[in-house]
Amino acid sequence: MSAGPSHTRYEVGDLPGWVLYVSHSRAVRLVVFVHGFRGKAVATWDEFSSSGHTDLWWRDTDMLFVGYDSAHDNITAVADRVRTNLRKFYPKPHTPAMNLGGTTPRDDTSTPYGELVALGHSLGGLVLRRAMADAAQDRLDSETAGEKPQHQEILNAKLRLFSPASAGFRPAGMLGLVKASGLGTVVEMYLRRSSAYTDLQPGSELLVTTRNRTEQLAPQFSQLRARILWANPDDVVNTERYNTDFVAETVDQQSHSTVCKPNPQYGLPLHFGATGRRP
Repeated sequence: MSAGPSHTRYEVGDLPGWVLYVSHSRAVRLVVFVHGFRGKAVATWDEFSSSGHTDLWWRDTDMLFVGYDSAHDNITAVADRVRTNLRKFYPKPHTPAMNLGGTTPRDDTSTPYGELVALGHSLGGLVLRRAMADAAQDRLDSETAGEKPQHQEILNAKLRLFSPASAGFRPAGMLGLVKASGLGTVVEMYLRRSSAYTDLQPGSELLVTTRNRTEQLAPQFSQLRARILWANPDDVVNTERYNTDFVAETVDQQSHSTVCKPNPQYGLPLHFGATGRRP
């Protein structure tokens, strides 16, 4: 494997916080990453962005890291943003990123991708579930009305989630993390004002409706079935999958925040991201 750079970082100008890592090889797939509550577009995923140095599967992959303000943005709005903007990146590579200052990152910059994978961590898993359920519902509604459905690209994705917040926070949840870190009641009050934090309370309307819609639509849209890797122990989110999901897998001695972070001693996230399974 070449020791040179495997990807070039590109800041997506019209979507603040979105970052595309463009492969220097002919990219055969696009992987979309959506971080969790209080996460960061790229930093949440640790060494994924440099994985092309050592892993051929990732070297042949363009990586789109979605950024959003989880403390202020509405979950439904972020899901809609992902769903409606994905067409700029898939199935054809993002044109502005293929020619920077007259330089192309690779020889083939126009061939459409042959595969789409969506990775979500924590709240990001819920965002992706909502986006896919909305896309599936829109397809059914459009077909009933005799119209062409829009923004359907996300339904091509293989859905792979790291400790998703699909069933909400545990009773201690994020506030437990806040108290354990000694950040105090000011931060606690700040979190309680967040729309996303409110929506992640077990039994919230958003959690219930997203699950119900997904389970109702999954028999017609198998793409809504998620493969899940849980941290063990995970004391932030409820470790419960949907009835229509694949049987989940767990990894010991990883926390909620580290389960999605590959490093030289912990390569499982790279394998799970590529295959949806443990080795």
